Amino acid sequence: MALKLIKLHAHPSEMAVTKVGSVVSDGAFFLDFSRPLERIRWLGVRNRWIGFTAALGVPVVHQGERSGGFVIGVGASDPYFADLQALWKAQYPAQRTPPATAADGLQIIADFAAQFPDDSR
Repeated sequence: MALKLIKLHAHPSEMAVTKVGSVVSDGAFFLDFSRPLERIRWLGVRNRWIGFTAALGVPVVHQGERSGGFVIGVGASDPYFADLQALWKAQYPAQRTPPATAADGLQIIADFAAQFPDDSR
């Protein structure tokens, strides 16, 4: 499934992200610029140190979380691959504003599985 970046009117300062076409109502995930972007490199074998960047581990945070713990995978063939690297270069590190209301842990897990089915394994 293709990655999709969405601006939500209720959260104008954040960028929502999903892989299913639309975000879950009251369960949006945002790009988490408070954590570093993970680069998965290739030089005969996958590693994190040398070679060209073949994939990214993109930190995301649920709208009801104070700090995120989820990471989604984005391959080099994804149309947003270069854009994500540029966004992190411009915005990392950034402080995240705490949510007005905290979400239940099980709801966060369910929202992640609904929006990122391939990353939930």
